[in-house]
Amino acid sequence: MLGITQLFKRRAIRQYIKAIGPTLLKSYGPREAYSEGQIVAVLEQSGLSQRYQQYAYALFGDQYPELRQELAEGLFGNTTFTALDIIALAKPAGWKGGTNNDNLSNHYGQNSRY
Repeated sequence: MLGITQLFKRRAIRQYIKAIGPTLLKSYGPREAYSEGQIVAVLEQSGLSQRYQQYAYALFGDQYPELRQELAEGLFGNTTFTALDIIALAKPAGWKGGTNNDNLSNHYGQNSRY
């Protein structure tokens, strides 16, 4: 059963990072840490599960130091992090490629299977 609870916890943390981070940034501006009231307001507004809400407080605030240590080990290789670091994880990566030098792809189109 430990594996299933870990799965749900990881899923909730990913959803918190993707949904709450950009909303906090848009609503309250960039900060190193957000207050508990700000996190609660955004969490209620988002409609996400509040079962693991203490992880949201640990991700974006200064509460729960033992959970912050657990998250630092898993996300950042045991280095400290701020709410801005978590919000940076939520930003889309965008196009990372350069120019295409493959003549067949250029001839048949970028999405062809040639």
